[in-house]
Parts: sequence; structure tokens; C-alpha cells
Amino acid sequence: MSKHEQPKFHIGDRVAIDQNGLVSEINKIYQIGGEWFYQVKDSHDLYFEKNLLAWKDHKKNIILQKQENVQIEYRFQFGDIVRVNGYGQDLFVIIGFRAEIWRYKDSAWEDFIYECSRLYDGAWVEAGEDELTYITNEENAKKLLNAKKQQGKKSPLLIASQKMQNRKQDMENIDSLLDLYNDYQYLYLNFGESGYQKKMKEILKKLEALSKHRFQNNE
Repeated sequence: MSKHEQPKFHIGDRVAIDQNGLVSEINKIYQIGGEWFYQVKDSHDLYFEKNLLAWKDHKKNIILQKQENVQIEYRFQFGDIVRVNGYGQDLFVIIGFRAEIWRYKDSAWEDFIYECSRLYDGAWVEAGEDELTYITNEENAKKLLNAKKQQGKKSPLLIASQKMQNRKQDMENIDSLLDLYNDYQYLYLNFGESGYQKKMKEILKKLEALSKHRFQNNE
């Protein structure tokens, strides 16, 4: 008795031969010793059922093989403290990053974009890898901040003044991001482009990151 009563393929089916990748049509089917064997056009060989692949599945395999496997290594990580070109000695913390992959007929490259929050006021900027200078990692930064707090307490008037400045800067950053969000929302509602919706989600993530980051000191 056969392992399965009905053959997997039928006469006229397009199949790919696993051994050599050739594609042809089945023109004869045999059952020998409980196994199904197939003969394809322009060939006198018999093929085991397990050595044939349906054409649609073969096409999927070809597409998967052609897909590029891009290995991405980020130079900076979440929480790293950096300086940004154009901002002097100001320190920023990495709160997000992304890779932009560019492919053309005769060229290819990747751009790495980092989202940074300035430590003293939470101002948000984007910068490429070449625009950043590594200072220290998150763990060392926390130690430095704790040591700085232990050096002495600031006067109440100075603390109040800094808190007001920080809150003002925070509000300006939030207002700016909200304006951008409203602009992209308007474009998305009117034109329906998915890219606008993607930008809306990115802005919401930036707002969340700015509001939650542990280095933002408003105490």
C-alpha cells in the first residue's frame, strides 16, 4: 500500500527539480513500491516526489535568496553621552537611532541617524555618526551625575531659576514637536500617504523619550 494514495503533483503541473533547479511540466506519473515517481517533459528520468518542488514554492525560494541580508552595527547605543558638532561642549544623551539604507544601480550605502537629548535642558536634535563624539556610557554618566550632586547644594534662588529655564525649554521642545505632529497629521488625512503616518509615530516616540529620560534633571 502506498504511503499516500494520491500523488502530490498532477500531469501538467509545473515543478522545479531540486537537484538542478530546472523547471518543467509533469507528463507522466508512476507508482512503484508504494512511492510516487514523476517524469517531466524532455526527460526520460524518473524523479522521487520529495525531489520535486511546486513552481510557486520554487519562486518564493528564489525571491528569498535574492533578498539582501544587511548587517547593521551601530557605533553608539542607548544612554551613551556624546557631543554634537555645532553645539560646543554641550552634552547629549542618545535616546534613539535608526538606519537609512540606500540602494541604487551603481552605488549603495547606509546612513545612521541618532536622536539626542541635551542633558541640561532636554533639547532634541538629530545627528549622523560623523557628527557625534563619544564621551562615556550610561553607567559612567550616572556615576558622574551622582558625584556632582554630592559636591554641594545650590542656593534656592539658583535652583528655582534653573527649573524655570528647564521647564520653558521643555515646553518649547514639546510645542515644536506637537506642531510637526499636527502638520504630518493634516498631510496624512488629506493625502493618505503611509510615510506621513510613520512620521507621526516617530514624533510620539520622541515626545515619550524626552518626557521619561532619566538624565533630564528638573528637581
